[in-house]
Amino acid sequence: MKNNLIIPLMGAVVLAVCVFFYLNQTMDKKNKQEEISSLVFETPDFFNDGLIDEEAMGKFYIINFFASWCKPCLAEHPLLMEMKKKGIKIIGVNFRDDEENFKEWISEHGNPFEHVLRDDGTIAYEMGLIGVPETYFIENKIIQKKIQGPLFYEDIKQYL
Repeated sequence: MKNNLIIPLMGAVVLAVCVFFYLNQTMDKKNKQEEISSLVFETPDFFNDGLIDEEAMGKFYIINFFASWCKPCLAEHPLLMEMKKKGIKIIGVNFRDDEENFKEWISEHGNPFEHVLRDDGTIAYEMGLIGVPETYFIENKIIQKKIQGPLFYEDIKQYL
């Protein structure tokens, strides 16, 4: 009789452990989103040396990681410029870049960013960056979409 109870009991324990880990993972994601927001909004803007006003960014904005040494970043740059023209606010995060190269790159190609943050890798690590370029679509302070690699028109047409 005891053997007949062991199998269902073990199944219930395994199910409980799985549910625990699933719920824990969901909570970690919510906490991670809060960390993302605080890190981005606690880093001074490179051009005006002030913090970004999160409320002024509105309900929808984009965070784009880029670097002057990144060829795919240059390929997506015209799309970012188009998005800026359409009034979409973009926070640019300049990832592990030489400051002079970064300034020259922005001067030569244009600045599609509402704000620019320089990152030594800290913000990238916290956001789980795989590599540049990488773009996060934020709505109501939650990441709605993440594009790893360069943006293509298909990725942004719904926002234009």
